[in-house]
Amino acid sequence: MIEILEQEHIINTVEIANRFGVSVETIRRDLDQLEKQGLLKKTYGGAEIKSKPAVWPAPLKNRRESFHEAKVAIAARAADYVPNNCTVALDAGTTVFELCKFLKEKQNLILISGDIHSAGELLTSGNNKVYMMGGFLTPDGTSSGTFAKEFFNNIASIDMFLFSTDGATPDDGFSTDEAGINDLKKRYIKKAKTKIAMVDHSKFLKKAFYKMCDFSEIDILITDSKTPIETVEKIRRSGTKVEVVQV
Repeated sequence: MIEILEQEHIINTVEIANRFGVSVETIRRDLDQLEKQGLLKKTYGGAEIKSKPAVWPAPLKNRRESFHEAKVAIAARAADYVPNNCTVALDAGTTVFELCKFLKEKQNLILISGDIHSAGELLTSGNNKVYMMGGFLTPDGTSSGTFAKEFFNNIASIDMFLFSTDGATPDDGFSTDEAGINDLKKRYIKKAKTKIAMVDHSKFLKKAFYKMCDFSEIDILITDSKTPIETVEKIRRSGTKVEVVQV
């Protein structure tokens, strides 16, 4: 339908149902879904083409710009821990996207990405091998689900897992808002030899629905200087190394 819209700019629900040999109700459901994805605008009796969306959907673009200085500083410090010639699994998200800009300068990495934006950034350099985790894509471009798990089960070993989170508290650890993504993160944490969390100060004000792990289960936390010192010290007492970058 999108191809037809790009050519004709407008479609009629009844006509398109006849063309594809399906019911009008089916077409309406498809139009509802495509409208949610920002690909078209429903009209009375049909739909019209929308301008192509930006590479970053608006909500994701806003998150990328939020606390940008902190995310870049955290990503730069995290990159210092990544040596050449190792296997690195990457979480999705805006801090990880900033990390990818630094990882492009590394040599002979095997990089496993679950985010289409990060994978695209990594591919702009020919220094490393990039694997894209398969599966269902969220509106933000993150993969999860059965296919992602099957891909994961074929990975022999992972040297490092670098990740962010939706929420974090010293008492409850890391938490996320999406069940499938949370499950994959937990699998990475079990398989990776070194676990590094990249968490800006804003995440310590939130607690998401799904528990991922405790701070004691990771090796290094990198946060920024706006994170309260009492929070940092409490995490250190759990045995986790904490790096604080200045912003």
